[in-house]
Amino acid sequence: MTKPSRRPRDWRGSSDVPPLYELTILAPDREVYRQRISSLVAPGVDGYFGVLARHAPMVAELATGELSLVDEQGKRRFLALAGGFLEVAWDEVSILADAAEPAAEIDVARAREAEGRARQRLATRDPEVDVARAEAALRRAITRLRIAEKRQQQI
Repeated sequence: MTKPSRRPRDWRGSSDVPPLYELTILAPDREVYRQRISSLVAPGVDGYFGVLARHAPMVAELATGELSLVDEQGKRRFLALAGGFLEVAWDEVSILADAAEPAAEIDVARAREAEGRARQRLATRDPEVDVARAEAALRRAITRLRIAEKRQQQI
């Protein structure tokens, strides 16, 4: 159930500063992120999409991929997402993720091991291997490695 909009009567600001909104990202085990941001780009099941402040309310299913956001200070941040849902309200966005990992928390060695295991499972052609599950694991590992690489480029 969605909350009623808290949209002010005069919602068009005259400031040159981009309007901000609250982003909350929740994973099953913890709150991953809660800050004010100016924009985000998320991996939807039908492709990537962007959300700015004052976006029309919506709910979208998320795929495994890269979440990119611009925080209050104008710094771009990256997180690896593994599915979930995103809800946009007037001045807030909530993400309920199956898994979410900020770039700073990604263990590169562990991600490489996961990628190797997934590739090995797919290469064996063993009828016991759940191909869809192995492909999903490979997508998650590749996404995590891509996000970790972007973190290294920013340092």
